Amino acid sequence: MNQPESANDPEPLCAVCGQAHSLEENHFYSYPEEVDDDLICHICLQALLDPLDTPCGHTYCTLCLTNFLVEKDFCPMDRKPLVLQHCKKSSILVNKLLNKLLVTCPFREHCTQVLQRCDLEHHFQ
Repeated sequence: MNQPESANDPEPLCAVCGQAHSLEENHFYSYPEEVDDDLICHICLQALLDPLDTPCGHTYCTLCLTNFLVEKDFCPMDRKPLVLQHCKKSSILVNKLLNKLLVTCPFREHCTQVLQRCDLEHHFQ
């Protein structure tokens, strides 16, 4: 007999980061070394994912900033007025630096590999 899905059922593991999270949440990675502060989102305090630059010069994860601006209308760092439409995707260089960050495989009991963040999804295949 099939049982209905419960709200207590764990989220399935993400094919990109190997962690359990909803589609509305950012991927989660484990970094073996400290990430440079310039590559940190000051909303979620994690390394940037899909970064957006604000006109006032700050950078946040797209998902973090989008969710923040649903209820607020200012930059979280300097509180200057801000609307999402005035933000732009970060440069290719910033994205390359983020993709080169080292992460540990989330399946530590079976794998101790450390690899670049951009290679983790391929590592799972």
